[in-house]
Amino acid sequence: MVTLQRLKTLYLAVLMFLVITLLIAAALFNDLYLNSINVTELIENILAKREPLSTAESHELSVSLSTVEQTRTRGYIFFIAVLLLLSGGALALLFIYRRNVVEPVSRITEATKKITEGKFEGIPVSENKTEIGMLAENVNLMGHALQGKIKELEESVLKEQRVTRRLNILNEIIGSLIFKLELNDVLTNIMSNSKVLVKSEYSIVALLDRLTHKTTHLISSFPDNDIDIGSLAGNTMKEILSSKMPLRSSSEDRIKALLERDSAYIGDLHLRNMLAVPIVIEGAVCGAVILCNRAGDSEFTTEDEDTALMFTIQSGIAIDRSLFHERVMHLAKTDGLTGLNNHRTFYEILGMELRRSRRYNRNLSLLMIDIDDFKKFNDTYGHQAGDAILKRLADVLLKNLRAIDSAARYGGEEFAVILPETPLDAAAAIAERIRDEASRSLCISRDEGLCITVSLGVSVFPEDSIDKDGLIKAADDALYMTKRVGKNKVITYQDYKIASKK
Repeated sequence: MVTLQRLKTLYLAVLMFLVITLLIAAALFNDLYLNSINVTELIENILAKREPLSTAESHELSVSLSTVEQTRTRGYIFFIAVLLLLSGGALALLFIYRRNVVEPVSRITEATKKITEGKFEGIPVSENKTEIGMLAENVNLMGHALQGKIKELEESVLKEQRVTRRLNILNEIIGSLIFKLELNDVLTNIMSNSKVLVKSEYSIVALLDRLTHKTTHLISSFPDNDIDIGSLAGNTMKEILSSKMPLRSSSEDRIKALLERDSAYIGDLHLRNMLAVPIVIEGAVCGAVILCNRAGDSEFTTEDEDTALMFTIQSGIAIDRSLFHERVMHLAKTDGLTGLNNHRTFYEILGMELRRSRRYNRNLSLLMIDIDDFKKFNDTYGHQAGDAILKRLADVLLKNLRAIDSAARYGGEEFAVILPETPLDAAAAIAERIRDEASRSLCISRDEGLCITVSLGVSVFPEDSIDKDGLIKAADDALYMTKRVGKNKVITYQDYKIASKK
């Protein structure tokens, strides 16, 4: 209110000055008027007498004319002084008005125009809190507020653009995952694409067993050095399992604890920060994607965490589909009761091993195994007892075979074992070991003598046959010879041929 108060005071002063000027002017005009009347009366008297002026009249006329002249002179001086004062006052008033009103309003107008153009320049504000100064200050506040809002809007737009870009990348990644069914291919794809999506130097994908929480699959983009990926992944997943939340850290001490090392340096690598996000399938944590060293020496953000979470949700779906595919393929290749390969898989593996044996000129042995008197046992003790015998025999086979060997349920109570790179003598020894352990293991009750035995026939490539059907027939012929000579025996096809010539 300072400017208005000053203008009001100035207005009152000018008004009072005008009133005083009018009063003085009225007094001067009245004096001039009275003197003019005196002069007029004297002249009229002189003219009426038509006589020369006396000394007294002449003196009186001279005094009156002098008074009129003096009054007129004073009036001129007064009016010139008033005019000068009014001119100076008008100039002063114009100067004050321009300085305190026109110029500040012009600055405010220019500033608001620049605000509309997106240019925010502060308006100088004097220390005296005038109305226009307060208006300028409010315009400055409004400009700063608008600048802040525009900055927030720009950041929001940039964030939306980044989210849209990441969603597009995510969509492309998920599209590539849809067509992959092999679990290792899916995990490799997740590992490589997670680095691109969240812009990190290294990535680890780990899966764990839902019951034991032990790591079942581990794929990493770390170079080969002395880093213990297992410790890092295992300890990280323990924290995720306990918290059910993502793990984001820029603390070297925490990273060193997860690495189980005294330093976050691993060879030439330095783990600065880490982001670990759980992979959830059907509500349970079944693994994690672990990202290390955010690109550009920056730290992982909540936005990175949200993006990684969206990625792992879709990754979990792809992993679940791959696991389901593996289960289906396993069921298609294995026997549901014993867990061994089924008849079809047996034929596929036998054909593959025969081709390899031909290529490298190596032996391949085949065992055909039959449970003695199984039908009678099954009819006597029931199908549950029979199933238990089949499972125990499968365990005996797996216990006595190497990793390169392959056991299958050929059909009913008959089993087959493929022994790559195994000559006849070694195959016969393995068969004898299986027969012996089966006679001790296939028992329902030893006290009641409820035990059962197996018979085995052995054939070998290339001596007995060079094709799979011939090799199977040779082992079968040897097997059924054991049935005729007393069961619970091991007979090779060579023995069968010698016996047949007698």
